[in-house]
Amino acid sequence: MISKDCTLFIEKLLQKLNKLDVDVSKLQMDHLGYQVSSDQEYDGLKEEFKKFGEMVSEKIVGGRRVGIYKFFKPLNFKQYVILAIELVAPKKGQICPSGLEHAEFVLDESLKSFMRKYPNLSWDTSAINQPEFPMIKLRLAENMQVKFHLTPVLEIVKNKNNN
Repeated sequence: MISKDCTLFIEKLLQKLNKLDVDVSKLQMDHLGYQVSSDQEYDGLKEEFKKFGEMVSEKIVGGRRVGIYKFFKPLNFKQYVILAIELVAPKKGQICPSGLEHAEFVLDESLKSFMRKYPNLSWDTSAINQPEFPMIKLRLAENMQVKFHLTPVLEIVKNKNNN
């Protein structure tokens, strides 16, 4: 089930990026993000996600729980090999539907350099100076966004677990 849902989500996300002329064809699609609508649903899906991946991290990020799962078998889609998915609980008071919500890509250049290639887009730079995981975001639809960062999430988790 998750594979089919992911494939449909990625197709739609890539179509939207293509319409904006954002080229991600040579970037690593690092991971996907699955947003849930309640803490109860988060707890239930933690067990479901363990069927297709190992939970390698669970932290409070931005006031909510975020679980990172490394797929037992990477998800392959076209040229992309996706190694992980994150399960994201809602922030306190946040009302949102449950489902795949974002994909994240690793850049091989600075965040600002990448944004300069697409100056007419409405970049969300609210997380560009985060010390642990700086990123830029681009909203593609009401419940769909793409994020760009510099270090693969599994590498960040591994480094944190080794400290």
